[in-house]
Amino acid sequence: MTDSEINTLIADIEGRCSTPDYCNDWADIGPIIEREGIGLTSLVGGWIANIGYKFSCEEDTPTKAAALCYLKMRESE
Repeated sequence: MTDSEINTLIADIEGRCSTPDYCNDWADIGPIIEREGIGLTSLVGGWIANIGYKFSCEEDTPTKAAALCYLKMRESE
């Protein structure tokens, strides 16, 4: 999934008229990370984002890992 697709899906979920850059901008994804309690762990060459033990994603950047983890959680509802 491209960054643009991820950003559009999250913007729709969040009810945003514009499309922020959730995959790359801390100012956009940060409030979601805090609100949803998304944990971030640094790995060699990447990052893991998790929400409890139920949802996790591994990506190159912490912002994209968190964005994908959030989408996984919301898609499961």
